Amino acid sequence: MSRLALRAFGAEDDAALIGWIASAEELERFAGPTLAWPLTPAQLEALRADPRVHAWTAYTDRVARSPVGHVEVVRVAAGTGRLARVLLAPARRGEGLGAPLAAAATAYATALGMARLELNVFADNAAAIRAYRRPGFADAGEHPADRRVRTYVRAQVM
Repeated sequence: MSRLALRAFGAEDDAALIGWIASAEELERFAGPTLAWPLTPAQLEALRADPRVHAWTAYTDRVARSPVGHVEVVRVAAGTGRLARVLLAPARRGEGLGAPLAAAATAYATALGMARLELNVFADNAAAIRAYRRPGFADAGEHPADRRVRTYVRAQVM
């Protein structure tokens, strides 16, 4: 596997991201209630315009820089962020990219001054949970608004 890297999520990445989401159910698993089906470039542009959202596209080929994943960190309070809207290209799942993607986003969040990160993940998404545990996220319990979802937290001393 090539080394995973992140670059700022731009409009040129919209078609790839939209293409990875084939149904309203997949969109809900990716974004919870924050985005509406069908996903559109206008919705993604609104995310890019939100100053709390730091969004990145993951790639492995340093020459082509073709998208293989997407991840966001949303500032929710001073020193606290939420890892959000994490997705790998369907063709690249199972290659071990999830943990490096979570780790890279965590490093960016730390550089942005976020000592505490939270995330929400569907409890039946075992692959994602394994990927989040590798950079230190721990299960903090059931999400209060959705019993299908678990909340994970990672805190570090800065």
